[in-house]
Amino acid sequence: MADQGVERSIGLAGATFTLVGYVIGASVFILPGQLAGQVGPGFFAAYLLAAVPALLSCVVAAQLGSALHVSGAIYVGVSRSVSPFWGFMALWAVQLAEVIGTAFVAYGFADYLAWFIPGLPRTGVALGVALLFGLVNLANVKFTVLVQSLMTIGFLGGLFLFGVGGALHLRPELMTPLFPKGVGVVALAAIPAYFSFSGFMVLAELAGEIRDPGRTIPRALGLSFGIVLTAYLLVAVAVPGLLPWTSLGGVAAPVASAAQTFLPGWLARFVSIGALLAATTSINGILLVQSRELYAIAKDRVFPAVLGRLSPRSGVPVTAVVVASVLAAGAVLLGGSILEYATMSVLGAMLMQGLAGIAVLRMPATLPERFAASRFQLGPVARWLFGGGLVVASLIFIVIGASFSIRATLFFSLFLVIGVAYYYWRRAALRAQGLVLEDALRGRL
Repeated sequence: MADQGVERSIGLAGATFTLVGYVIGASVFILPGQLAGQVGPGFFAAYLLAAVPALLSCVVAAQLGSALHVSGAIYVGVSRSVSPFWGFMALWAVQLAEVIGTAFVAYGFADYLAWFIPGLPRTGVALGVALLFGLVNLANVKFTVLVQSLMTIGFLGGLFLFGVGGALHLRPELMTPLFPKGVGVVALAAIPAYFSFSGFMVLAELAGEIRDPGRTIPRALGLSFGIVLTAYLLVAVAVPGLLPWTSLGGVAAPVASAAQTFLPGWLARFVSIGALLAATTSINGILLVQSRELYAIAKDRVFPAVLGRLSPRSGVPVTAVVVASVLAAGAVLLGGSILEYATMSVLGAMLMQGLAGIAVLRMPATLPERFAASRFQLGPVARWLFGGGLVVASLIFIVIGASFSIRATLFFSLFLVIGVAYYYWRRAALRAQGLVLEDALRGRL
């Protein structure tokens, strides 16, 4: 089972670096300040809480990606194992998460670049970096993944330098009390904190371009989760251990400011360059994945067929890349606070993840041959633990997230309503051509 015309050119290293670069974006260099201002020096507990659904999503993605070796594997799995309508809605919701996520990290890039070059127009810089990596994604996927890998290696060096060094130089008196506002705020803070973890499942969306996906995807997910969690916990301990938490809420570049307290000037600048690289790897990774999702659903005639065309020279869905880049630019121009961007993105990711969890629970009955042939196979207990656990965790996070930001929730709800309207309009339009949308949405198996 493979997508015709798509080359399998991504190995274990490329998949791991692509995913780590996608997940670790500018958020870990920005959110610690705002989370510390909300929770106190113990805000690392919000990261630990957010890591639970992230781990569940990794296992669910490993099962789907190992069984379904096509681009848009999550959408295909949900369409076949839950229903065609919910398959569409899963992909629709994650489009919002990715578009808004691109705007979030683009603004993060602008904020850290201002640390080097004050006075630059924030929106202009964010818009420029989003469009720049749209151009990068027009190249052959090997080149795109190579750029992603090199940038990821660069920012990981700066991130671990800061995290380990900061943990060794922290001031214990700044860490007490851990929860000056009580432990109840940790659950609320876990919503924007999860933005820093969202994205593990997207590796399954690249299954059509990964070599030996049944083996590579589970291994890349395991390696990536370990790297990401370690990096986040180091940063979450170092930042409030170096700067008073009461002042962090108003610090635009908390990691850069904290690095200056114990590192020489040139090394502190290296850490800040890491923030710039982290932002660009997320933008690059989001555009890479989102264009493949648009390509996958266009192949099923749900979106315009032009999005499902591949460049004969590079094998890249060029039109899908252009559309993803334009949508990202629009999100940048939309405007919004960092926490609102994070909340909307998390709500979209949680809806998709919950549906993916249901798909894994139903897979042995709905896709028995694919499930039986999967090299990574969850037993009955494990399916309920991870698949069912992800459904429950996603529902909890959606409920908490809905109360976190009313404006973000209303925007997300409106987006879902538009998706439902589009689904039924497209179904009627295809029916007039003698085609059945539900049949198309059952995927290319």
